[in-house]
Amino acid sequence: MKAPTSLTFEDQLSLLQSRGMKVSKRGVNKLKIIGYYRIKQFAAPLANKNNSNKHTYDDYSGVNFSEVLTRYYQDKNLRIHLLHAIEKIEVALKTRLSFILGNSYGPFGYLNFSNWCDKHNYKKFEIETRQFQFKKSLLKSIKRSFINDVKDTNNQDVDGFPTIWLAVEVLTFGELVRIVEILSDKNKKKLSEMFNCTKKELISWLKCLNFVRNICAHNANVIDLQLSTKPLCRKQWKGYLYTVNGDNSRTPSNKLGIVILIIKHFVNTINKKYGWRNINKDICRLVDKSDERAHLLGFLDSNIVYELFGK
Repeated sequence: MKAPTSLTFEDQLSLLQSRGMKVSKRGVNKLKIIGYYRIKQFAAPLANKNNSNKHTYDDYSGVNFSEVLTRYYQDKNLRIHLLHAIEKIEVALKTRLSFILGNSYGPFGYLNFSNWCDKHNYKKFEIETRQFQFKKSLLKSIKRSFINDVKDTNNQDVDGFPTIWLAVEVLTFGELVRIVEILSDKNKKKLSEMFNCTKKELISWLKCLNFVRNICAHNANVIDLQLSTKPLCRKQWKGYLYTVNGDNSRTPSNKLGIVILIIKHFVNTINKKYGWRNINKDICRLVDKSDERAHLLGFLDSNIVYELFGK
């Protein structure tokens, strides 16, 4: 196997050009900042796969370097704007979850999982294990927290655990989702009704958003994401989404489109006047009136995109 060799930025640009990409001299400066492999990552969905000497490579014929840059920068913008929307959902989730648990079981009742969890689907040993792991993680989070009220002994029990209304403030989105997942049927119903969705939709959608949030927070490519577990899709959404097989079953793709619809649903239940301008602009710029580009994001066509986001 031939060992990789070091290429100058000029050579890297020439390599992209040799594979069909239309480039300009300013591309060298962009490569110095963004890097070859990140450019290659954002160009991959636009490329064709070719084989040469039993080696598969990306054929960038018809692809402009400027379009790849647009995808990179719009992905960066969209990650920031999606994080803003997901943060709103996270804050509302903390507030509503703590209200349910605090109102029903008191300020420290949440520490006894058997009070509020689903004892029909989770065995006693699993409940106790989750409770132990939760408490251990919570104490570590309290030590790292900059929230003074969390560390105030007036807000703690004898073991140093804060009230539920403060505890949720130091939990990660993932920890919140794990709590929601094991809520009793009655508590889960109360929470799902606050977000105008079913219990199954609530769990499915929150797990999806936790995954997307982590992608955004770690600067990974969000516009080309492929969800390994498809979230539940509402019947009325299927007319907006690109189908994987194109048959009458109308199975929606596992791409960004359904994520955007989930985020919009949650946020609209929290604030109907939320400003969608930035996300709308990001999506429209990525599609640029192209059905093919709309498919890459998981939408049916460009007309649907402009119907949903061209406002």
